[in-house]
Amino acid sequence: MSQQILITGASGGLGGGVLDTLVKLLPAGRLVALGRKAEQMQRFADQSVEVRIADFDDAAATEKALTGIHSLYLVPTAAPNRLEQHQRVIETAERAGVKHLFYSSVIHHGETGHGAIISDHQATEAMIQGSGIPHTLIRNSIYLDVLPMLLGNAAETGYFAYPSAPMGVSMAARADMAEATAKIIATSDLHDRVHALSPDQPIHYADVAHAYGHLLGREIEHLDCTVAQHQAALVQGGTPEFLAPFLAAMARGLAEGVIREPNSALQELLGRDPVSAETFLRSLPRSVPA
Repeated sequence: MSQQILITGASGGLGGGVLDTLVKLLPAGRLVALGRKAEQMQRFADQSVEVRIADFDDAAATEKALTGIHSLYLVPTAAPNRLEQHQRVIETAERAGVKHLFYSSVIHHGETGHGAIISDHQATEAMIQGSGIPHTLIRNSIYLDVLPMLLGNAAETGYFAYPSAPMGVSMAARADMAEATAKIIATSDLHDRVHALSPDQPIHYADVAHAYGHLLGREIEHLDCTVAQHQAALVQGGTPEFLAPFLAAMARGLAEGVIREPNSALQELLGRDPVSAETFLRSLPRSVPA
């Protein structure tokens, strides 16, 4: 029986990062990289990983891509119709006889009313659970990689304006979560459960503002605002109107403590401390002078 593991989104940041670690943990012959852009997966082909091309809007291509696959790692797509795409992948996996399905979700605790940032993952988890395919749910923190977007023009204004999250939020570097996810996939004892990948301490926006100001050599202050004000500012700043509600819902979920679950799981999987917010900010280019 085939033992091949197919990694979707391999031409992107999370899927590609997962596969970058998996090629160090498992034989290349067991791995299949799936994406829409072959040139972004060339590094895997160079390591003898099979590369397949498919768009999940194409049912025939999706079916072909999943042929002969034992285990499937599904990275959430970024398409407006991603729930339709996820359903197609899950139903195709069921027909193809996939034996295990891994899915990168987001930390949540069953809450409703927080928009697609939460509800799309909840809906996909329900599809997976309803499929009957044995599965492992990997619930990620919010990426530290979004901090530049959240900080906006704080370097110029001195203010980091974002709705307050009094309890703090779970945030971790995408690269850390990709590495931890690969280790979950490669370790059978970690299958068939829910993993919440989070640092052991929540991040507070005042600390982010302080760290950012320290790096810039000027004071940066966190400024609270309402979710509605944040959404209006996004639109005014040029964010497409279809995207602004999604980002506002993320801000609301963070503010209300939905995406927060401090634990030691990420540290244990990595065998080291996860990258901190300050360390991540230090890695960013600082184009704005003090």
